[in-house]
Parts: sequence; structure tokens; C-alpha cells
Amino acid sequence: MNRTHHPCTHCETPVPRAAGYCPGCQTKLCGGAPRRLYLFALVAAIAIGAACASALPATEPWAGWVIGLAALVSAWGLLDQLHVNRVSFRRNRTDRPD
Repeated sequence: MNRTHHPCTHCETPVPRAAGYCPGCQTKLCGGAPRRLYLFALVAAIAIGAACASALPATEPWAGWVIGLAALVSAWGLLDQLHVNRVSFRRNRTDRPD
């Protein structure tokens, strides 16, 4: 899956991989994982950190937050790797016909 161009989902124009907008219809290209997955990873990492902090001795609650931070960095890195070839085309709401 090493393509140099993606077809635009709105106008079928071939769009170069590094482009930010479709040259045919000016639709914005967005790559990577959806933002909601990053938000989910953040919430999960906070929950993991809180659970680990409460399970550890009272003298070392910071270690749980370090574990949560490691989980966050790992989750974001995994999301980046899993969605490296994902491209979505997004039009502004003002560009859509009424």
C-alpha cells in the first residue's frame, strides 16, 4: 500500500500523498488516526495512572502516574503506526450545498 496518489472522494481527482488539499475541489486532506481515538487513549491512560497510583504504597503514588504516562505514549505511538496510511477528505461545512 505504497501509493503516491489518492483519489479524492468528492471529485475523483488524483491527489498527491503529501498534499494538504485536493487540487480539484479544495477539500482538506486529514491523515492519521481520528482525534477521538487519541482522546480515548488519553482518558484510558489517566484511568490506568489513577488505578496504579491507588494500588501502590502511599509513599510512591507518582509511580502510578509514570505508568499512566508510559501507557499514553505507547497508545499514541501504536495509533500512529496503525493509521499511517489512513487519509480522509473533509469539506468545510460552508462548502456543502444547502
